[in-house]
Amino acid sequence: MSDKQKKTNINKSAMLRAAAPFIISILVLGGLYYTYFVREKEPDILRIASGVQGSTTQELMEAIGSQLQKNNDNIKVVYVETKGTADNIALLDQKKIDVAAIPSDIIARPSFSLIARLYPDTYHLIARADASIDTIHDLPGKIIAVPLTTSGAYRSFWYLIGHYGLSPENIKTRPMSANAAFTAMREHRIDAMFYLAPPANRQTRWIAEALSIKILPIDQANAMSIRRIALNPAIIPKGIYAGRPALPPRDIQTLSANRILITRLDVDDDLIHALTAIMFENRRELTTNSKLASFISQPDMTKATILPIHPGAISFYDRNQPSYLQENAEPIGVIISIIAVMVSGLLWLKRRWEERQKGRIDVYNLDLLDITESARAAKSPTELDTCRNNLFNMFTQVVRDLDNDRIDGEGFHFFAFTWEAACSVIGEKERQFGIQNDLLANAKASLSQLKDKS
Repeated sequence: MSDKQKKTNINKSAMLRAAAPFIISILVLGGLYYTYFVREKEPDILRIASGVQGSTTQELMEAIGSQLQKNNDNIKVVYVETKGTADNIALLDQKKIDVAAIPSDIIARPSFSLIARLYPDTYHLIARADASIDTIHDLPGKIIAVPLTTSGAYRSFWYLIGHYGLSPENIKTRPMSANAAFTAMREHRIDAMFYLAPPANRQTRWIAEALSIKILPIDQANAMSIRRIALNPAIIPKGIYAGRPALPPRDIQTLSANRILITRLDVDDDLIHALTAIMFENRRELTTNSKLASFISQPDMTKATILPIHPGAISFYDRNQPSYLQENAEPIGVIISIIAVMVSGLLWLKRRWEERQKGRIDVYNLDLLDITESARAAKSPTELDTCRNNLFNMFTQVVRDLDNDRIDGEGFHFFAFTWEAACSVIGEKERQFGIQNDLLANAKASLSQLKDKS
């Protein structure tokens, strides 16, 4: 292979090595562009527990889910029908669903977090008008329909019975769904029923139209709410379920527990933010499909909540809050101004110091020119010795200034060039006078060592 071919191959290899980083960068950028802008992204899936078939909760959850999917092309909502609160909690804990509604008086898991308050779940204890039941103490010996054992309302019923001191053995309960209980009530197969429902719910209105009923008061609601902080005293207003005759005939004391929307802490923040935004920014559309949407409210973030609020929900609730920079714009501006003044002062001092260093070198160089002229004009070895001594004394002084940072490395190199020129002139003059010594050679060697170090 000829030298020319070898040189050509070497040049090609060098070009390939130089181009390799550029080619790799293009490939990486192309891959990123394809991933984020060209390739269709799979939609994020949000699994919502829709609740018991035919329940008002199912109506609300499906209204929220359909609006969420309508407004977000990158989100796919999957509804999971459940058997009640206990099922919701179990499935959420097992990561088989992502969002569920539960009563606020139910003990949840540490991994759960709060999104919003949905609506007040009001305690309803109703009895047939002909069942001889006027108060809770009349329930023993009667047949009472209670919520399914998998629901939180089932435990709420027994909390109510326990508070009033009634013996469970004397209470004849029949766990069943709300719809089954209403049917049993119309057919006189039960005497009373207990359920949790939002105010002015249509199921209670329907049973009131089909049958003469009573709504029993929970007259110890205040005391019960103190014992269980998730409960709140509530009123079922006179005439809310019928106007003539009024049902109830007077304001009735009762309890309510907020139905809350929960998720897990590990569910994506952006998904929960989008879900929260739908509930508050699309309220009108939601209420078209579920009247319960009008009750949705955000948790009171100034007080302790039953569960920690999910970061995605917090980011929505705080959307109008000023950022840290906006809140502290004035003090940050003052600090930046102070720093700017300090930096400007330091730069000025640095510039002044560099000017002083440069000025010192300029003085030395002017003195070197004088020594050089004196050496050229020397008439005798004695005059030349004086020039050489002045040159060496200046060298000693410059080295001291370098050690004490009175001059910098750049200035020293500039001085060294002029100093070597002066040495050359003196050396030429020494040869003219026939002077032989190693003084200048030794001085130049010392100068070279200092240049290497600086």
